[in-house]
Amino acid sequence: MTTVPSLGDDAKREAMRAALLAQGWNQADIDAAFLPPPPVSVYRMRQGVADALKEMRRDLPRSVKTWEPYLQVYLDGFPGMCPCPCVACATGPCPCPGGTAGHHGTCAMPDDDRHTDCAERYTGIADLPAAEATFSEVAEAAWWAERHGLKRTVARNVKREAKGRNPLHSDGRGAREQLIQASRWMFAWLERKKKIDGNPALEVKLPPRQEATARSLTPEEFGEVYGVAVSTGQDPTLDGLILRHLLIQGVRRGALLDSTCEGLDVANCRIRYWDQKKTWRWRPTTRTHLADLITHAIVRGPRVAAPPDASEAERRHGIAALTATSPVFYGRPVDTFDEHGYFVSRTVRPITRKRIELIFARIRRNLPWTENVELRCHDIRHTSGRLIYKAADQQMAKLHLAHDGGSTTDHYLKERLDELAKLKEQLFEPRRDDEQS
Repeated sequence: MTTVPSLGDDAKREAMRAALLAQGWNQADIDAAFLPPPPVSVYRMRQGVADALKEMRRDLPRSVKTWEPYLQVYLDGFPGMCPCPCVACATGPCPCPGGTAGHHGTCAMPDDDRHTDCAERYTGIADLPAAEATFSEVAEAAWWAERHGLKRTVARNVKREAKGRNPLHSDGRGAREQLIQASRWMFAWLERKKKIDGNPALEVKLPPRQEATARSLTPEEFGEVYGVAVSTGQDPTLDGLILRHLLIQGVRRGALLDSTCEGLDVANCRIRYWDQKKTWRWRPTTRTHLADLITHAIVRGPRVAAPPDASEAERRHGIAALTATSPVFYGRPVDTFDEHGYFVSRTVRPITRKRIELIFARIRRNLPWTENVELRCHDIRHTSGRLIYKAADQQMAKLHLAHDGGSTTDHYLKERLDELAKLKEQLFEPRRDDEQS
């Protein structure tokens, strides 16, 4: 039997099939001759998100925790969430039948919303070809992410009101911004990999940010905050060290958590930080504070059992086993001893973001005025910068906070780091008796 070559044009294929049938060919022979074209592999959003996240873990590991949940919205959607931000819908199952039945009496759906039917759901676009994603798909996902953030705030405020606490003011725009930023990165990467043509997320505008609520504290206010922190918790040593570090160094929360033993420079009395712009920065500290950090890391950091010929003290307490990558800040460790009371092993507990958040949550519970101003970790950074500004000048404060930029002039001003070190000694180093006399 003669095999008819397959044609790409469907119209021509059908015309040839009809002609062969008219000539008396058997239908089975025609079907065998006209083999179906191989299926075209379609690169869908499901695969695009998976590949982008894999690349992100390698290229931007610090962004994965923030951006992965938002990219996952394209795949999972919010199938169990109605679009209404009212208290009834935010704190429990949606009471509305939706559709033509309308809204329940307790539902208060805004009339001018993008979606006004409680029956509507966002189920994602996992099976959409990545090349067909447009402005509309990104904008739709961003709207639902923003609404999810708003409903979360509404639900939390109900609980806060019941406890007599001030309401939160977040309206979900932060979630919207993060989804757009994550989408811009993902589609830009897909475009570089020739999976799509153009970046649809670039056309979606970022929402305007809310006014920053961070404020600096007076020395008296910080003293009150510090006193509450070290007197109401179960680990005053750690709480006090964290607050002192935030004040003396003026770092962000992430820089504190990323501090390692390798970054403690004893010879030059300085500490190395990983900056937001992917650069290492050295900043001076005080002698006492650096000693406190080293002591804390040695006492609470990793330890190993001492050999049998070691001293009695080493066998009782173990031997410090800090490495260059060991964190600086730890909670109380869990030690194991044998029947003779000799050290066997230790489970260390490096602090996390949650540990710092708990400190400030406890301060707000025990100090009413801090609840009114919504005290947070970043306020201590503001306080630190203002102390340096009042004691020196704006340029010194910018250098202290790593806001000094990258211009040539600012590069030469880096020589003022030694002046910053002396200023910190004057502000934060305890006076010794021989210096006071």
